[in-house]
Amino acid sequence: MTALSSGTARAGRAPDEDAAPGGAPAAARRRRGHGRSKDVDAPPRWSHWLLGPLAVLWMIPVVMVLGISLLPTSNPSTTALGLFPEEPTLRNYVTIFETNPILQHLLNSLLVSVPSILLVVLLGSMTAFALARLRVPFRGVVFVGLLLALVLPMASIVVAVFKILQAIGLYDSLLGLVLAYTALGLPFAVIMIRTTYLAIPDETYEAALVDGASAWTIFWRIYFPLGKAAAAVVVIWQLMMTWNDFLLPLVAISDNDLKPLTLVPLAYRGIYLSQPGALFAVLVLISVPIVVVYLFIQRYLVNGLAGSVK
Repeated sequence: MTALSSGTARAGRAPDEDAAPGGAPAAARRRRGHGRSKDVDAPPRWSHWLLGPLAVLWMIPVVMVLGISLLPTSNPSTTALGLFPEEPTLRNYVTIFETNPILQHLLNSLLVSVPSILLVVLLGSMTAFALARLRVPFRGVVFVGLLLALVLPMASIVVAVFKILQAIGLYDSLLGLVLAYTALGLPFAVIMIRTTYLAIPDETYEAALVDGASAWTIFWRIYFPLGKAAAAVVVIWQLMMTWNDFLLPLVAISDNDLKPLTLVPLAYRGIYLSQPGALFAVLVLISVPIVVVYLFIQRYLVNGLAGSVK
């Protein structure tokens, strides 16, 4: 009877054995600890006070460009801050479509950007897989060469690219621009996607080999889908480089019918010299596609950047 009572007492005290010295149970301690870890991971409050003004300063040029694009030619007066017109109008956008083949230039930009993006993502993913998982001779030398190619500025190689396009008969052609942008975008794509592929456990690759999958099957069905976040970063990078570039099309394209949208302000600078609103309307049109693409893939972009940091 005494043993039964003592066992019952011990059983009754069992739930309290995890109690904290202050009387709080372990579950409460865990909840408090979880809350503290969230507070530690959260950004400090002062960062909002710092980043807020910086964001406002960054937006001032954007607002100015948009405001000047709405500036009427007949009454170019603005507000006190000079950021936005008092009488905004969309007439400048109508003017650039009436006086220039904007749709043709837009199509040329698409015919250069879209194929180069697809080639860079596909070829970059294949090269990244080879450097990450296959036994490639001189793999370290290849990777160092990619790093060196990544730091070269466009101005230092534009003459060489011009000479190469002339030698292979692709000067003054959109195909030449596509191949040039593909070659220039591959170093960043390979380095970015390779980092993601290296984060995939080796056991995944070995298990697929044991199941009889070929290297191509492993790449296409496992690694390529898992690298879509890094591919989104490459898409944005390549789109910005091809869509916004001014120097290479200026050197490699002389036919007005083949010029991309970025050359419109230069090609018609004589017309728009007295019409700043029309000139800035073209600049807004150049920026819109990149903003739209970013809004669609921003989730993958953030995940890809976070994965590369890890």
